[in-house]
Amino acid sequence: MGIKFSEQELLQGCLKQKPEMQRALYQKFSRTMLGICIRYTKDKMEAEDILQQGFMKVFDHLESFKGGSLEGWMKRIFVRESIDQYRKNQRNVMSFSQEPEDHHAIELDDIIGQLSTEEIVNLINELPEGCKMVFNLYAVEGYNHREIGELIGISDGTSKSQYARAKEILKEKIYARENG
Repeated sequence: MGIKFSEQELLQGCLKQKPEMQRALYQKFSRTMLGICIRYTKDKMEAEDILQQGFMKVFDHLESFKGGSLEGWMKRIFVRESIDQYRKNQRNVMSFSQEPEDHHAIELDDIIGQLSTEEIVNLINELPEGCKMVFNLYAVEGYNHREIGELIGISDGTSKSQYARAKEILKEKIYARENG
């Protein structure tokens, strides 16, 4: 396998624009960042395009990294890049539904433990676009509803209702799998 570098060595090498360090940074983080991009796209090809754009942005703005977790800093860039691409594709028109419909009362935690990671990802990918975006930002990326609202141009309340709707849809889908 290749030589392993510390984050500090990678950071310093990339700031000096050393190609071998840029390649090493890419190799170290590309899989994780591609996973982020895939969560916000419809296909892997689009996610790979966003991955490349995101790494260009990382290398262009690396001097603005002020410490802390390099991976966390990069994740924020890739989430924002994915959202920007989504906005371009949707021309800022998101399908946010109004209120959740009547749903079965089931405990998601009881059933979710029985599903594989792949099954869970597939269920999330089946959510309506607005719900999927809010669910990923809140449950996966850890943004709060105010931050989500600012990122995608909706109110806190809309973010909260979309997250609740996403959870209800997931419960319905899981319930249907278990009882279907």
